[in-house]
Amino acid sequence: MWVTLALFALTRPADVCMEWSSARAGAAPEVVSAPAAPPPAARPLPPALAQAERAHYRIDYGVLEIGELEVAIAAAVPGATLVHADGHGSGGVLGLGHMDSHIATEFDVQQLESRRWDNARSGREGDLRDRAQQTAAGHVDLVRERPGRAGQRASATLAAPLLDPLGFLLRLRVEPPGARPQILYVLDGQALWRVTIASVGRVEPPENAARVPMMRLDAEADPVHWDGSPATDGDRKHRSFKLWLSDDAARVPVRLEMPVGIADVVVALTQISRS
Repeated sequence: MWVTLALFALTRPADVCMEWSSARAGAAPEVVSAPAAPPPAARPLPPALAQAERAHYRIDYGVLEIGELEVAIAAAVPGATLVHADGHGSGGVLGLGHMDSHIATEFDVQQLESRRWDNARSGREGDLRDRAQQTAAGHVDLVRERPGRAGQRASATLAAPLLDPLGFLLRLRVEPPGARPQILYVLDGQALWRVTIASVGRVEPPENAARVPMMRLDAEADPVHWDGSPATDGDRKHRSFKLWLSDDAARVPVRLEMPVGIADVVVALTQISRS
């Protein structure tokens, strides 16, 4: 699994067989509710999402350039609940042929979770599209679409909020972890991952990276089932990666490194505009 959007372009379609938990309607007992508590104060507009942004990245595997990635974020307006972001990546690696992937997401800046997202991929194994809507924290309604077939609908529930790969990056930019690790759940297609991520603080930029003040996040990603148990029955493997963000209010993703086989996949920022 490529946990972040920075690598989503290089994965084969996540054709994972999920254990769905379907909600069943039933008669509920009458409950006399206490007066509702006042809603919490709205979170201030995150500086990282306050401006429109378009960023381009190069993807290398060892000494080979294997793909490119573009991420665009619409500026959030004061009082907004949702921010729209798009990512498009293409490339080929490890004998998988050319692949193309697009994610469009609506990220809830108050709850810091993905609200709706659309993930379309094409490659050697054909075209695949996964749509998702998180109607409550951890509960998602999903539709999987393939050309010439009826959409497969399902619902699933996890005891924690969910993020899509692009929403995962937005969450880290708004509220990065400290030295104490955060545990976040990322749904990549129909593949669920538990990501344990912590900050090592401000660091020197790695070799050949942009020379700007940076903070580094170190992460471990594990495939899991919906009940939280390890998913050891498929071809998904544990992954570790390092993510560098600019150490300022924008927290721009500058570089990602992930060991894969005999080399590292490196995703490096090449150009960015913010307005």
